Amino acid sequence: MEKLLATYLFQHKICPLPTVGTLVVRPGIAQANSAEKKILAPIPFIEYSDQEMSTGELTHYIARYLNVVEQKAEELLNHYCTAVHQLQVSEELGLATAGSFYKDEQGVLHFKQAAIPAAFLPEVAAERVIHADAVHHMVVGDTQTNTVAMSELLNKEAPIKSRWWIAALLLFLIGFSLIFYYYSRHPEGGFGNERRTSTSIITTINASASTNQ
Repeated sequence: MEKLLATYLFQHKICPLPTVGTLVVRPGIAQANSAEKKILAPIPFIEYSDQEMSTGELTHYIARYLNVVEQKAEELLNHYCTAVHQLQVSEELGLATAGSFYKDEQGVLHFKQAAIPAAFLPEVAAERVIHADAVHHMVVGDTQTNTVAMSELLNKEAPIKSRWWIAALLLFLIGFSLIFYYYSRHPEGGFGNERRTSTSIITTINASASTNQ
């Protein structure tokens, strides 16, 4: 009977026991081991409560498996539950590979789950993969943001900080162009005012010389 009840429990994730309570298989949670880059398989656990549930399906299961009438199956089930109630302190009654029932010093009934073989709990390699186009949330100061928003902000600030040298280069090119243009139009050198002044002085000198003669 113990093996049959354990099989029913693992297949249906629940096993109602008349006058005893109910066993329920709860799913576990996978555990990540960052240091060893592994993910440990979730370990399911069996939860016992004294809440009773209908045993109709379990009785039908026992009758079909043992090829007996359901009345006989019900008697066998009740016989096991009676043995659970008759447990003394420090005594245990097994439920095959699922675990065992026992009573504490106050006579309260408990269920102790059996250890699950390591072969049923494989480890999986866990390499962290970072995608360049993936959005990752972060906190900057007191502000909640993400990598996309930060990338856009940095791309906007970078050109503004680097435009000063572009303006300086444009001013230099404009000034150089003006100087080059002037000297290309006046290859003899000198600026316009300087040439007019020199011509006026030469004319004045010639006029004075003519008068003296």
